[in-house]
Amino acid sequence: MEVYSRCRLQRIYSHAAKLGQIEQALRAHGARLDDLSFGPALIEKGSTTSMVFDLYWVGDGRSRIFEGANSAPEGGRLLMRWNAVPSANRADLESQIIERWLPEASAWAAKARTRGNAWAASDHRWMLVNTHGRLTVTID
Repeated sequence: MEVYSRCRLQRIYSHAAKLGQIEQALRAHGARLDDLSFGPALIEKGSTTSMVFDLYWVGDGRSRIFEGANSAPEGGRLLMRWNAVPSANRADLESQIIERWLPEASAWAAKARTRGNAWAASDHRWMLVNTHGRLTVTID
């Protein structure tokens, strides 16, 4: 992992998985991140849905008029971002994430670097969202 960042959280928030748990899942699937960040809670007022974590593949199909032809996107290609969740909900979410969603995300991340030029040219996202305690994935 090239870049790692973690923000300070208020006591009422925490992240749904620990760094060691994430690293273990990624290693088990042979995935390598370029950037891992643990951010604050991002819950819009009145919203019942929030992102727990996502993986984002930065495509390389952008115009390179002002860059070298072989330059990689700034900041790496594969990013993982975690948003904080209310501490009261963490225990309920953690087991689901560690047992099901983190392995699935890690497998997606491992395949991202080997999918070929057409896939790698555009942006892709694997995102886990929480809606009233129900976790679902969106992939695009």
